[in-house]
Parts: sequence; C-alpha cells; structure tokens
Amino acid sequence: MRNHTNRLAKPFNGARRSRRNRRRGATLLLALFTMSFTAIVLIGVLDSVRLQVSAQRSTVEYERANYVAGAGVHHALSLLEDDRSWRTGIPQTTFSAAGSGAWYSATVVDSTSDSVIVTGTGFANGVTRTLQVTIE
Repeated sequence: MRNHTNRLAKPFNGARRSRRNRRRGATLLLALFTMSFTAIVLIGVLDSVRLQVSAQRSTVEYERANYVAGAGVHHALSLLEDDRSWRTGIPQTTFSAAGSGAWYSATVVDSTSDSVIVTGTGFANGVTRTLQVTIE
C-alpha cells in the first residue's frame, strides 16, 4: 500500500510543478509585454520632446532674424532722418552682438509721390527675415 500512495503522490507533485511553471511563463509573458509597452510609450515621448525642442529652436532663430531685420530698418530710418535725400542703402552689416553671426542690410527706394520704402533683411543662424516699411 505504501507503493500505491507514492505512485499517487508523484503525478500530483508533477501536476503542481506544471501549474507553477505555467504561472511563471504567464508572469514572464506579462512582464515582457509590460516592458515592451513601456518602451514604446517612452520612445514616443522622447520623439515628441525632440520635435518640441527643434520647433522651439526654429522659433528662436526666426525671432532673432526678425529683430536683426528690424535693426536694419531702424538704422536706415535714422540715416533718413539725418538726410531725407539719402538712398544709398546699408550693405551687409554684422550685428554688434559678439559671436552672434547675425547680419542685416537695408535698401531705401523712392515710391509714389513722397513715400519711401525701406526694406530690412536680417539673417541669424540660417534664417532670413525681411521687413518692409513705407514712409510717407
């Protein structure tokens, strides 16, 4: 009878181990799925942040070029204020901020009757902006 009891115990222990292994396998699959999902979400978030930083950098350079073009227009307006017949324009002039690499230029053209068109062009880190002002 003792042998009979041992025979029954062995399949029971084997079945218990089998269930335990299945649980471990399911847990492993769940862990792999969770890690994969987390990695996909993380990659998406990092890509979004990279795009936002790039867009911000472009916006900053756009604004910088706009201000530099404005400086060209103001420079031309100050020269016009001194001499209303001045039409020479301003050649490419490096902006005074040390190491900025930005420059501006300006043109002054007579328009209809007494109006004058002043066009300023600003360049900063690969971005060019043009501002045009009509003075009557």
